[in-house]
Amino acid sequence: MSIRINTLKVEKGKIYKDLSSRGIKLLPVEGLLEFASIVKKSETVVGGSPEYLAGFYTIQGISSFFPVISLSPEEGEKILDIAAAPGGKTSFISQLMKNSGLIIANDKNKFRIKSLVNSIHRLSVKNSLVTNYDGSIFPFIMKGFDKVLIDAPCTGTGIISHDKTIKTRKTTRSIWVNSLLQQQLLLAAIDSCNENSGKGGYIVYSTCSILVEENESVIQYALDKRGVQIVPTGLDIGMPGYIKYKNVLFDPKMKECKRFFPHIHNTDGFFICKLKKIKK
Repeated sequence: MSIRINTLKVEKGKIYKDLSSRGIKLLPVEGLLEFASIVKKSETVVGGSPEYLAGFYTIQGISSFFPVISLSPEEGEKILDIAAAPGGKTSFISQLMKNSGLIIANDKNKFRIKSLVNSIHRLSVKNSLVTNYDGSIFPFIMKGFDKVLIDAPCTGTGIISHDKTIKTRKTTRSIWVNSLLQQQLLLAAIDSCNENSGKGGYIVYSTCSILVEENESVIQYALDKRGVQIVPTGLDIGMPGYIKYKNVLFDPKMKECKRFFPHIHNTDGFFICKLKKIKK
């Protein structure tokens, strides 16, 4: 289990000391020392401590840090999180932006919106506006964002260690249904992004799936349909994306994407790709 320290509300040194007194021993994560820690030992419920309820930290998988780090949000920017619930990445974006600028945190599922709002309130996020729209039509509602994050709904094949029923519940049909949805959401994310933004024009696509059908294939679809190009993620770890799968060849720059595997990186299975929208 890993946690993210919420520097919007507390200093790292203080929370380490407070949690240690409650029997929660933390191990800092190399490269994410300011934010992330692995719970090495706990004598109490990590998600039930007063510090957790006060929003001093939140439980978040290490792999879910990477899309936000790749997005590289800066203070004062206008950012869209097109599938934001339950809010871990939205709140991390706000943390990096130091509660400045504007984040539109959107999610289609009105029931998941509750967890998103809860996270925003608990973690003292003040620069976010929550919306409840179908992400695929979002460009018709609002556009012109400096950067867009799309943590797409997927089959979850990268988190089977958390939910072993995925192996029996997911079918070939569900893979293709998800792939179609991901294509629609990614095109919407691209259309919502402002290619003329001085510091932006970037879209980060991620899934907790290891399937090519939900990752490289979706990116290739976007490359064929929109004026975007793959750029380096800015991450020093992870394996390169595939440029060939079976008899299918992908864009050579697909190797700039990042893949994470549980048995190699000791994280959830994850895929990340960063796109730059080309100016017209």
